[in-house]
Amino acid sequence: MKRLLLFSTLGAFTLAGCVAFKDRPLSATQTAGDFQGRSLSDGGLRSFLAGQHAGGGSWGVERLALAASYFHGAVAVARADADEAAAGIKTAGQSPNPLLTFSPAYDTTTLPAWILGGSIDVPIETAGKRGKRLAAARALTEAAQFRVAAAAWDARTRVRATMLDLYSARNISALLTTEVALQQDAVTKLNAQVEAGSAAAFELLQVRLGFNRSKLALHDAEKLAATSRAQLAAAVGVSSAALDAVTLDFSAFTSLPPTPGSGIRRRALTNRADLLAALADYAAADADLRLQVAKQYPDVHLQPGYQLDQADNKYALGFSIELPIINQNRGPIAQADARRRKVGAQFEARQAMVFGEIEIALAAYRAARAKAATAETLAEEAAHASETTKRIVDAGELVPLELTRRRIEASAANLSRLEARVQAQQAAGALEAALHTPLRSAK
Repeated sequence: MKRLLLFSTLGAFTLAGCVAFKDRPLSATQTAGDFQGRSLSDGGLRSFLAGQHAGGGSWGVERLALAASYFHGAVAVARADADEAAAGIKTAGQSPNPLLTFSPAYDTTTLPAWILGGSIDVPIETAGKRGKRLAAARALTEAAQFRVAAAAWDARTRVRATMLDLYSARNISALLTTEVALQQDAVTKLNAQVEAGSAAAFELLQVRLGFNRSKLALHDAEKLAATSRAQLAAAVGVSSAALDAVTLDFSAFTSLPPTPGSGIRRRALTNRADLLAALADYAAADADLRLQVAKQYPDVHLQPGYQLDQADNKYALGFSIELPIINQNRGPIAQADARRRKVGAQFEARQAMVFGEIEIALAAYRAARAKAATAETLAEEAAHASETTKRIVDAGELVPLELTRRRIEASAANLSRLEARVQAQQAAGALEAALHTPLRSAK
Protein backbone atom coordinates (compact mmCIF):
# COMPACT_ATOMS: atom_id res chain seq x y z
CA MET A 1 0.00 0.00 0.00
CA LYS A 2 2.88 2.36 0.78
CA ARG A 3 4.43 1.72 -2.63
CA LEU A 4 1.07 2.20 -4.34
CA LEU A 5 0.62 5.50 -2.52
CA LEU A 6 4.11 6.60 -3.61
CA PHE A 7 3.44 5.89 -7.28
CA SER A 8 0.02 7.59 -7.06
CA THR A 9 1.62 10.69 -5.55
CA LEU A 10 4.26 10.80 -8.30
CA GLY A 11 1.55 10.48 -10.94
CA ALA A 12 -0.50 13.28 -9.38
CA PHE A 13 2.49 15.65 -9.31
CA THR A 14 3.26 14.79 -12.94
CA LEU A 15 -0.27 15.59 -14.09
CA ALA A 16 -0.42 18.78 -12.02
CA GLY A 17 2.62 20.17 -13.82
CA CYS A 18 1.12 19.74 -17.29
CA VAL A 19 0.19 22.78 -19.35
CA ALA A 20 -3.43 22.95 -20.46
CA PHE A 21 -4.22 23.58 -24.12
CA LYS A 22 -5.64 27.04 -24.80
CA ASP A 23 -8.01 27.28 -27.71
CA ARG A 24 -7.42 30.25 -30.02
CA PRO A 25 -9.66 30.03 -33.10
CA LEU A 26 -8.81 32.05 -36.20
CA SER A 27 -11.59 33.45 -38.35
CA ALA A 28 -11.06 35.33 -41.61
CA THR A 29 -14.34 37.17 -41.05
CA GLN A 30 -13.30 38.27 -37.57
CA THR A 31 -9.80 39.40 -38.62
CA ALA A 32 -11.22 41.33 -41.59
CA GLY A 33 -13.61 43.14 -39.29
CA ASP A 34 -10.80 43.86 -36.83
CA PHE A 35 -8.67 45.33 -39.61
CA GLN A 36 -11.42 47.59 -40.87
CA GLY A 37 -12.01 48.78 -37.33
CA ARG A 38 -8.41 49.87 -36.76
CA SER A 39 -8.00 53.51 -35.85
CA LEU A 40 -5.12 55.85 -35.14
CA SER A 41 -6.95 56.72 -31.93
CA ASP A 42 -6.75 53.11 -30.76
CA GLY A 43 -6.03 52.86 -27.02
CA GLY A 44 -3.29 50.28 -27.49
CA LEU A 45 -1.60 52.46 -30.10
CA ARG A 46 -1.77 55.49 -27.80
CA SER A 47 -0.09 53.51 -25.03
CA PHE A 48 2.56 52.29 -27.46
CA LEU A 49 3.25 55.82 -28.72
CA ALA A 50 3.47 57.11 -25.16
CA GLY A 51 6.05 54.45 -24.41
CA GLN A 52 8.03 55.69 -27.42
CA HIS A 53 7.73 59.33 -26.22
CA ALA A 54 5.51 60.14 -29.20
CA GLY A 55 2.18 60.33 -27.45
CA GLY A 56 1.18 63.71 -28.90
CA GLY A 57 1.83 65.85 -31.91
CA SER A 58 1.01 65.76 -35.57
CA TRP A 59 0.89 62.69 -37.78
CA GLY A 60 4.14 63.14 -39.63
CA VAL A 61 6.54 60.54 -40.98
CA GLU A 62 8.00 59.46 -37.63
CA ARG A 63 4.68 59.12 -35.80
CA LEU A 64 3.05 57.25 -38.68
CA ALA A 65 6.13 55.02 -38.84
CA LEU A 66 5.60 54.12 -35.17
CA ALA A 67 1.97 53.35 -35.93
CA ALA A 68 3.16 51.07 -38.73
CA SER A 69 5.49 49.25 -36.35
CA TYR A 70 2.44 48.70 -34.12
CA PHE A 71 -0.10 47.68 -36.78
CA HIS A 72 1.73 46.33 -39.83
CA GLY A 73 1.58 42.59 -40.40
CA ALA A 74 5.25 42.22 -41.36
CA VAL A 75 6.32 43.62 -37.99
CA ALA A 76 3.76 41.44 -36.21
CA VAL A 77 5.20 38.34 -37.90
CA ALA A 78 8.72 39.37 -36.88
CA ARG A 79 7.52 39.78 -33.27
CA ALA A 80 5.93 36.33 -33.40
CA ASP A 81 9.23 34.90 -34.66
CA ALA A 82 11.00 36.58 -31.74
CA ASP A 83 8.48 35.13 -29.28
CA GLU A 84 9.00 31.68 -30.77
CA ALA A 85 12.77 32.05 -30.48
CA ALA A 86 12.42 33.23 -26.87
CA ALA A 87 10.36 30.14 -26.09
CA GLY A 88 13.29 28.13 -27.45
CA ILE A 89 15.36 29.37 -24.49
CA LYS A 90 13.02 27.53 -22.14
CA THR A 91 13.34 24.38 -24.26
CA ALA A 92 17.12 24.64 -24.36
CA GLY A 93 17.32 25.09 -20.60
CA GLN A 94 15.23 22.05 -19.73
CA SER A 95 16.99 19.12 -18.13
CA PRO A 96 16.00 15.69 -19.47
CA ASN A 97 13.30 13.87 -17.56
CA PRO A 98 14.08 10.65 -15.69
CA LEU A 99 12.67 7.44 -17.13
CA LEU A 100 10.65 5.09 -14.93
CA THR A 101 10.64 1.43 -15.87
CA PHE A 102 8.19 -1.01 -14.26
CA SER A 103 8.92 -4.65 -15.01
CA PRO A 104 6.71 -7.15 -13.20
CA ALA A 105 7.42 -10.87 -13.63
CA TYR A 106 5.60 -14.11 -12.80
CA ASP A 107 7.30 -17.20 -11.42
CA THR A 108 5.27 -20.36 -12.01
CA THR A 109 7.46 -22.58 -9.79
CA THR A 110 7.46 -20.78 -6.46
CA LEU A 111 4.82 -18.97 -4.45
CA PRO A 112 4.17 -16.10 -4.15
CA ALA A 113 4.39 -16.07 -7.95
CA TRP A 114 4.60 -12.33 -8.64
CA ILE A 115 7.96 -10.55 -8.81
CA LEU A 116 7.56 -6.75 -8.80
CA GLY A 117 10.46 -4.67 -10.00
CA GLY A 118 11.28 -1.28 -11.39
CA SER A 119 14.05 1.18 -12.00
CA ILE A 120 14.55 4.88 -12.68
CA ASP A 121 16.90 6.11 -15.39
CA VAL A 122 18.30 9.50 -14.35
CA PRO A 123 20.23 11.13 -17.23
CA ILE A 124 23.14 13.41 -16.30
CA GLU A 125 24.41 15.68 -19.07
CA THR A 126 28.15 16.19 -19.28
CA ALA A 127 30.55 18.68 -20.87
CA GLY A 128 28.24 21.68 -20.26
CA LYS A 129 25.81 20.74 -23.03
CA ARG A 130 22.87 22.52 -21.39
CA GLY A 131 24.80 25.80 -21.15
CA LYS A 132 25.83 25.54 -24.80
CA ARG A 133 22.24 24.89 -25.87
CA LEU A 134 21.18 27.93 -23.89
CA ALA A 135 23.87 30.07 -25.53
CA ALA A 136 22.65 29.06 -28.98
CA ALA A 137 18.99 29.69 -28.09
CA ARG A 138 19.78 33.10 -26.61
CA ALA A 139 21.73 34.08 -29.71
CA LEU A 140 18.84 33.01 -31.96
CA THR A 141 16.46 35.03 -29.79
CA GLU A 142 18.71 38.07 -30.06
CA ALA A 143 18.82 37.66 -33.84
CA ALA A 144 15.01 37.47 -33.98
CA GLN A 145 14.70 40.61 -31.85
CA PHE A 146 17.05 42.50 -34.15
CA ARG A 147 14.90 41.37 -37.07
CA VAL A 148 11.90 42.97 -35.37
CA ALA A 149 13.84 46.26 -35.40
CA ALA A 150 14.75 45.69 -39.06
CA ALA A 151 11.10 45.01 -39.93
CA ALA A 152 10.07 48.20 -38.12
CA TRP A 153 12.66 50.15 -40.11
CA ASP A 154 11.36 48.64 -43.36
CA ALA A 155 7.89 49.75 -42.31
CA ARG A 156 9.18 53.29 -41.75
CA THR A 157 10.79 53.27 -45.20
CA ARG A 158 7.47 52.30 -46.80
CA VAL A 159 5.58 54.95 -44.82
CA ARG A 160 8.02 57.69 -45.82
CA ALA A 161 7.99 56.69 -49.51
CA THR A 162 4.20 56.56 -49.79
CA MET A 163 3.78 59.74 -47.78
CA LEU A 164 6.22 61.49 -50.11
CA ASP A 165 4.22 60.24 -53.10
CA LEU A 166 1.06 61.72 -51.59
CA TYR A 167 2.83 65.02 -50.84
CA SER A 168 4.16 65.14 -54.41
CA ALA A 169 0.81 64.32 -56.01
CA ARG A 170 -1.06 66.96 -54.02
CA ASN A 171 1.44 69.69 -54.84
CA ILE A 172 1.64 68.70 -58.50
CA SER A 173 -2.16 68.83 -58.67
CA ALA A 174 -2.14 72.34 -57.22
CA LEU A 175 0.52 73.55 -59.66
CA LEU A 176 -1.17 71.90 -62.64
CA THR A 177 -4.50 73.45 -61.69
CA THR A 178 -2.84 76.85 -61.95
CA GLU A 179 -1.15 75.91 -65.20
CA VAL A 180 -4.39 74.67 -66.78
CA ALA A 181 -6.03 77.98 -65.94
CA LEU A 182 -3.10 79.85 -67.50
CA GLN A 183 -3.22 77.63 -70.59
CA GLN A 184 -6.94 78.28 -70.92
CA ASP A 185 -6.32 82.01 -70.69
CA ALA A 186 -3.62 81.74 -73.37
CA VAL A 187 -5.97 79.84 -75.67
CA THR A 188 -8.68 82.49 -75.23
CA LYS A 189 -6.33 85.41 -75.90
CA LEU A 190 -4.57 83.76 -78.84
CA ASN A 191 -7.90 82.73 -80.37
CA ALA A 192 -8.91 86.37 -80.33
CA GLN A 193 -5.67 87.31 -82.09
CA VAL A 194 -6.21 84.60 -84.74
CA GLU A 195 -9.73 85.89 -85.40
CA ALA A 196 -8.27 89.39 -85.69
CA GLY A 197 -5.67 88.11 -88.13
CA SER A 198 -2.70 89.07 -85.94
CA ALA A 199 -1.68 85.48 -85.13
CA ALA A 200 -1.34 82.24 -87.05
CA ALA A 201 -3.73 79.31 -86.57
CA PHE A 202 -0.73 76.97 -86.19
CA GLU A 203 0.38 78.89 -83.11
CA LEU A 204 -3.09 78.45 -81.62
CA LEU A 205 -2.90 74.73 -82.33
CA GLN A 206 0.36 74.45 -80.41
CA VAL A 207 -1.11 76.29 -77.43
CA ARG A 208 -4.18 74.03 -77.49
CA LEU A 209 -1.94 70.96 -77.48
CA GLY A 210 -0.11 72.30 -74.43
CA PHE A 211 -3.46 72.97 -72.75
CA ASN A 212 -4.64 69.40 -73.40
CA ARG A 213 -1.39 67.92 -72.11
CA SER A 214 -1.74 69.93 -68.91
CA LYS A 215 -5.31 68.71 -68.38
CA LEU A 216 -4.25 65.09 -68.85
CA ALA A 217 -1.30 65.58 -66.50
CA LEU A 218 -3.70 67.01 -63.90
CA HIS A 219 -5.87 63.88 -64.14
CA ASP A 220 -2.77 61.72 -63.64
CA ALA A 221 -1.76 63.73 -60.58
CA GLU A 222 -5.24 63.43 -59.07
CA LYS A 223 -5.16 59.68 -59.66
CA LEU A 224 -1.74 59.46 -58.02
CA ALA A 225 -3.01 61.43 -55.03
CA ALA A 226 -5.89 58.98 -54.55
CA THR A 227 -3.76 55.85 -54.93
CA SER A 228 -0.95 57.27 -52.79
CA ARG A 229 -3.35 57.82 -49.91
CA ALA A 230 -4.47 54.20 -50.13
CA GLN A 231 -0.84 53.05 -50.34
CA LEU A 232 0.03 55.12 -47.27
CA ALA A 233 -2.80 53.49 -45.33
CA ALA A 234 -1.55 50.05 -46.41
CA ALA A 235 1.99 50.96 -45.36
CA VAL A 236 0.73 51.94 -41.90
CA GLY A 237 -1.43 48.84 -41.66
CA VAL A 238 -4.84 50.53 -41.45
CA SER A 239 -7.70 51.22 -43.83
CA SER A 240 -7.91 54.44 -45.83
CA ALA A 241 -10.83 55.52 -43.66
CA ALA A 242 -8.50 55.56 -40.65
CA LEU A 243 -6.45 58.33 -42.27
CA ASP A 244 -9.55 60.47 -42.83
CA ALA A 245 -9.82 61.13 -39.10
CA VAL A 246 -6.35 62.65 -38.75
CA THR A 247 -4.41 65.54 -40.24
CA LEU A 248 -1.23 64.54 -42.02
CA ASP A 249 1.92 66.60 -41.51
CA PHE A 250 4.21 66.84 -44.55
CA SER A 251 6.70 69.27 -42.99
CA ALA A 252 9.45 66.65 -43.20
CA PHE A 253 9.54 67.20 -46.98
CA THR A 254 9.76 71.00 -47.02
CA SER A 255 13.56 71.05 -46.66
CA LEU A 256 16.39 68.71 -47.57
CA PRO A 257 18.55 67.15 -44.85
CA PRO A 258 22.29 67.72 -45.05
CA THR A 259 24.59 65.09 -46.49
CA PRO A 260 25.72 62.80 -43.64
CA GLY A 261 29.34 62.52 -42.63
CA SER A 262 31.54 59.45 -42.59
CA GLY A 263 30.80 58.70 -38.93
CA ILE A 264 27.17 57.82 -39.54
CA ARG A 265 28.19 55.58 -42.42
CA ARG A 266 30.65 53.69 -40.22
CA ARG A 267 27.96 53.21 -37.59
CA ALA A 268 25.60 51.80 -40.20
CA LEU A 269 28.18 49.18 -41.19
CA THR A 270 28.37 47.96 -37.60
CA ASN A 271 24.98 48.79 -36.08
CA ARG A 272 22.30 48.19 -38.70
CA ALA A 273 19.68 45.88 -37.22
CA ASP A 274 19.97 43.31 -40.01
CA LEU A 275 23.75 43.20 -39.60
CA LEU A 276 23.40 42.73 -35.83
CA ALA A 277 20.91 39.95 -36.52
CA ALA A 278 23.44 38.29 -38.83
CA LEU A 279 26.11 38.58 -36.11
CA ALA A 280 23.74 36.94 -33.64
CA ASP A 281 23.14 34.17 -36.18
CA TYR A 282 26.89 33.63 -36.25
CA ALA A 283 26.99 33.48 -32.45
CA ALA A 284 24.23 30.86 -32.55
CA ALA A 285 26.13 28.82 -35.13
CA ASP A 286 29.27 29.07 -33.02
CA ALA A 287 27.39 27.89 -29.92
CA ASP A 288 25.91 25.00 -31.87
CA LEU A 289 29.38 23.95 -32.99
CA ARG A 290 30.51 24.00 -29.37
CA LEU A 291 27.50 21.85 -28.49
CA GLN A 292 28.30 19.31 -31.17
CA VAL A 293 31.91 19.13 -29.97
CA ALA A 294 30.64 18.60 -26.43
CA LYS A 295 28.45 15.73 -27.65
CA GLN A 296 31.63 13.73 -28.22
CA TYR A 297 31.51 13.14 -24.49
CA PRO A 298 28.66 10.79 -23.60
CA ASP A 299 26.06 11.50 -20.98
CA VAL A 300 25.81 9.28 -17.90
CA HIS A 301 22.59 7.51 -16.94
CA LEU A 302 22.18 6.51 -13.28
CA GLN A 303 19.78 3.60 -12.91
CA PRO A 304 18.74 2.83 -9.33
CA GLY A 305 16.28 -0.04 -9.09
CA TYR A 306 14.19 -2.08 -6.71
CA GLN A 307 12.71 -5.57 -6.92
CA LEU A 308 10.33 -7.41 -4.65
CA ASP A 309 11.33 -10.95 -5.45
CA GLN A 310 8.85 -13.26 -3.73
CA ALA A 311 9.06 -11.51 -0.37
CA ASP A 312 12.74 -10.62 -0.79
CA ASN A 313 13.69 -6.93 -1.12
CA LYS A 314 16.44 -6.42 -3.71
CA TYR A 315 18.08 -3.08 -4.47
CA ALA A 316 20.30 -2.19 -7.41
CA LEU A 317 22.36 0.82 -8.44
CA GLY A 318 23.58 0.75 -12.00
CA PHE A 319 24.64 3.19 -14.62
CA SER A 320 24.96 3.25 -18.39
CA ILE A 321 27.10 5.28 -20.73
CA GLU A 322 27.34 5.43 -24.49
CA LEU A 323 30.64 4.11 -25.79
CA PRO A 324 31.99 6.43 -28.50
CA ILE A 325 33.78 3.68 -30.36
CA ILE A 326 31.82 3.72 -33.65
CA ASN A 327 31.74 7.51 -34.10
CA GLN A 328 32.73 10.53 -32.10
CA ASN A 329 29.92 12.77 -33.42
CA ARG A 330 32.24 13.80 -36.25
CA GLY A 331 29.46 14.16 -38.82
CA PRO A 332 27.38 16.69 -36.85
CA ILE A 333 30.58 18.51 -35.85
CA ALA A 334 31.58 18.87 -39.51
CA GLN A 335 28.09 20.09 -40.41
CA ALA A 336 28.06 22.62 -37.57
CA ASP A 337 31.51 23.86 -38.54
CA ALA A 338 30.44 24.27 -42.18
CA ARG A 339 27.32 26.10 -41.07
CA ARG A 340 29.36 28.48 -38.95
CA ARG A 341 31.57 29.26 -41.95
CA LYS A 342 28.49 29.76 -44.14
CA VAL A 343 26.84 32.12 -41.66
CA GLY A 344 30.09 34.06 -41.38
CA ALA A 345 30.26 34.38 -45.16
CA GLN A 346 26.63 35.52 -45.21
CA PHE A 347 27.42 38.26 -42.71
CA GLU A 348 30.41 39.48 -44.69
CA ALA A 349 28.37 39.44 -47.92
CA ARG A 350 25.56 41.34 -46.18
CA GLN A 351 27.95 43.94 -44.83
CA ALA A 352 29.52 44.41 -48.27
CA MET A 353 26.04 44.82 -49.77
CA VAL A 354 25.18 47.45 -47.15
CA PHE A 355 28.41 49.29 -47.96
CA GLY A 356 27.43 49.33 -51.63
CA GLU A 357 23.91 50.51 -50.83
CA ILE A 358 25.28 53.40 -48.81
CA GLU A 359 27.77 54.43 -51.49
CA ILE A 360 25.14 54.33 -54.24
CA ALA A 361 22.51 56.14 -52.16
CA LEU A 362 25.03 58.79 -51.10
CA ALA A 363 26.10 59.49 -54.68
CA ALA A 364 22.46 59.66 -55.81
CA TYR A 365 21.56 62.05 -53.01
CA ARG A 366 24.44 64.40 -53.78
CA ALA A 367 23.43 64.50 -57.45
CA ALA A 368 19.75 65.00 -56.57
CA ARG A 369 20.60 67.88 -54.24
CA ALA A 370 22.61 69.55 -57.01
CA LYS A 371 19.70 69.14 -59.44
CA ALA A 372 17.26 70.55 -56.90
CA ALA A 373 19.52 73.57 -56.42
CA THR A 374 19.64 74.17 -60.19
CA ALA A 375 15.85 73.79 -60.48
CA GLU A 376 15.46 76.30 -57.66
CA THR A 377 17.58 78.84 -59.52
CA LEU A 378 15.67 78.32 -62.79
CA ALA A 379 12.33 78.73 -61.03
CA GLU A 380 13.48 81.97 -59.44
CA GLU A 381 14.67 83.23 -62.83
CA ALA A 382 11.32 82.33 -64.43
CA ALA A 383 9.45 84.12 -61.64
CA HIS A 384 11.67 87.20 -62.12
CA ALA A 385 11.02 87.15 -65.88
CA SER A 386 7.28 86.96 -65.22
CA GLU A 387 7.42 89.99 -62.90
CA THR A 388 9.49 91.94 -65.45
CA THR A 389 7.03 91.08 -68.21
CA LYS A 390 4.13 92.22 -66.03
CA ARG A 391 5.69 95.65 -65.59
CA ILE A 392 6.22 95.92 -69.35
CA VAL A 393 2.65 94.83 -70.08
CA ASP A 394 1.31 97.28 -67.49
CA ALA A 395 3.29 99.98 -69.30
CA GLY A 396 1.51 99.05 -72.53
CA GLU A 397 4.66 97.93 -74.35
CA LEU A 398 3.56 94.26 -74.72
CA VAL A 399 0.23 92.53 -75.24
CA PRO A 400 -1.24 90.68 -72.21
CA LEU A 401 -0.71 87.33 -73.97
CA GLU A 402 3.04 87.68 -73.43
CA LEU A 403 2.51 87.93 -69.66
CA THR A 404 0.38 84.77 -69.76
CA ARG A 405 3.16 83.00 -71.64
CA ARG A 406 5.75 84.06 -69.08
CA ARG A 407 3.48 82.86 -66.29
CA ILE A 408 3.05 79.51 -68.03
CA GLU A 409 6.84 79.24 -68.26
CA ALA A 410 7.12 80.12 -64.55
CA SER A 411 4.50 77.47 -63.73
CA ALA A 412 6.45 74.87 -65.70
CA ALA A 413 9.61 75.89 -63.84
CA ASN A 414 7.77 75.48 -60.54
CA LEU A 415 6.73 71.98 -61.60
CA SER A 416 10.32 71.15 -62.50
CA ARG A 417 11.48 72.53 -59.15
CA LEU A 418 8.91 70.39 -57.31
CA GLU A 419 9.90 67.27 -59.25
CA ALA A 420 13.56 67.91 -58.48
CA ARG A 421 12.79 68.40 -54.80
CA VAL A 422 10.75 65.19 -54.72
CA GLN A 423 13.55 63.30 -56.44
CA ALA A 424 15.97 64.63 -53.84
CA GLN A 425 13.62 63.57 -51.04
CA GLN A 426 13.36 60.12 -52.64
CA ALA A 427 17.14 59.95 -52.72
CA ALA A 428 17.22 61.04 -49.06
CA GLY A 429 14.78 58.24 -48.24
CA ALA A 430 16.97 55.69 -50.01
CA LEU A 431 19.98 56.97 -48.07
CA GLU A 432 18.08 56.72 -44.78
CA ALA A 433 17.07 53.17 -45.71
CA ALA A 434 20.71 52.28 -46.38
CA LEU A 435 21.89 53.88 -43.14
CA HIS A 436 18.94 52.75 -41.00
CA THR A 437 19.13 56.23 -39.51
CA PRO A 438 16.87 59.27 -40.09
CA LEU A 439 18.69 62.27 -41.55
CA ARG A 440 18.26 65.56 -39.76
CA SER A 441 16.51 68.20 -41.82
CA ALA A 442 18.55 71.20 -42.77
CA LYS A 443 17.41 74.42 -41.14
